[in-house]
Amino acid sequence: MSESNKPVTLKTIASVLNLTTASVSKALRDSPDISEETRRRVKEKARELGYHPKIMARSLSQRRSYILGVIVPDLRISFFSEAVRGMYEQARTYGYEVIILVHDENATNERRNLEFLAALQVDAILLDAVPGTQNNDVIYLIKNRGIPLVCYDRRIDGMEFPSVTINDEVASQQIIQYFFEQGRRKFMFLGPTRDLYVVKGRYNGYRKALEKLNLPYQPELLVPCKIDDTDAFAKMKDTLSAGIEFDAVMCVGGLVAYGAGKALQEYGFTIPVDVMLAEFGDNNIVHKLGVPFVTVDQSPYKMGMTAIDMVVEYLTQNGVLKQQHVVMETRLITYHSHLPNNSISMLKRT
Repeated sequence: MSESNKPVTLKTIASVLNLTTASVSKALRDSPDISEETRRRVKEKARELGYHPKIMARSLSQRRSYILGVIVPDLRISFFSEAVRGMYEQARTYGYEVIILVHDENATNERRNLEFLAALQVDAILLDAVPGTQNNDVIYLIKNRGIPLVCYDRRIDGMEFPSVTINDEVASQQIIQYFFEQGRRKFMFLGPTRDLYVVKGRYNGYRKALEKLNLPYQPELLVPCKIDDTDAFAKMKDTLSAGIEFDAVMCVGGLVAYGAGKALQEYGFTIPVDVMLAEFGDNNIVHKLGVPFVTVDQSPYKMGMTAIDMVVEYLTQNGVLKQQHVVMETRLITYHSHLPNNSISMLKRT
């Protein structure tokens, strides 16, 4: 290897600047033992020479990889993409990098992702789990290997891990209460009602809200569908064709709301005058309908940051956490189609 092709090391930078290797290492880590001027000189020279730290060497010396694994259901959904952004930005403030993997609500993909991250010896895993217990065996093995796992958005069926979630029951009741205050009385629930952690809570909240408001439960207003705009569109069309009456729809997510909204528009309904539309968290796709709607703000960016804070606390405090389960506060936001996406206002029935 020629002189010019030799890798740049801490020793190389130290030699050029007439410093010790230890001083260069501390300067790159922003140690308070090193003056600000020296830190600036070292970082500038490191960039000039093209220095890259040897991650594996640091991992071996400190017994950490400084890599966190994040498993997410679907990056096309804005809630998940915002949560992941919060994670990787917060992770970098602690000196960690993030590997992002997607399971697409598929248990086989989730198992492959978990096994890959375990083999990579990441310092911790943040998981938004596929419903069911089919991967609990591999999760159990990961736990026994000493790799911390924190859940976000959902908790794992049949297993107990630290988590960051919302209270889906409360958020669901907030929606129904809002519908009621706007003069609506026939509320449809659109989406799955079991298996997935979050939808079970949302359905339970729907039923409890009806009881609190002394409104009858109408089985025909429970319309199960997949968390998919195509299936939601088809199920809503079937409901409309059957002549079932309703004046508000609570959708379990944005894709469902988008599919339902398209069907309502195709049938000539005006949103929100004829039917009010509400969903959880994925506003980006619902905005494409060009109509006012209601959303549950789940603070996904903050949820992602909080999950990272929990992981780092776990790693630095020998597994001791101040809170095992963090519940994020939620609020209802109503959007008008003629206002900017972030404008908050109240919808009034006309």
